[in-house]
Amino acid sequence: MCTVLLAGFGCIDDDGDGGGVQEQAAQDGEFTGFLWKPRSESNGRLVVLLPRELRGRVNRAGIYSSPTTSSDALIEEGRFAGDTHNGARPHYRFEGSGASYGSDIWVVAQTDAGPLSWNIPNGASRWD
Repeated sequence: MCTVLLAGFGCIDDDGDGGGVQEQAAQDGEFTGFLWKPRSESNGRLVVLLPRELRGRVNRAGIYSSPTTSSDALIEEGRFAGDTHNGARPHYRFEGSGASYGSDIWVVAQTDAGPLSWNIPNGASRWD
């Protein structure tokens, strides 16, 4: 059951009912605070920005093959790169460009209240 509503993009399952990951569908052109940027200006690699409401609440974020926090589904763990720029949103950087992760992948952010996920239909496309 979703008990913590995060303005504009979804909720976190924090009531202990085992509901697990709350899925968020990224929609191109719909600003939600989440951004999948396949090629950053700084190094041409993927950078993911999470919603400002998650600032200080995310323990880790990564790319997964399914909306789970299972180590079997983990493709790559992101590197936290700060949360003071671009609207004070948490930034996670990755080794490859977005296209290198393929299609129908998931960004999963682990918070103290539980995981949140966003589906990325095409890793080569910007989603915000």
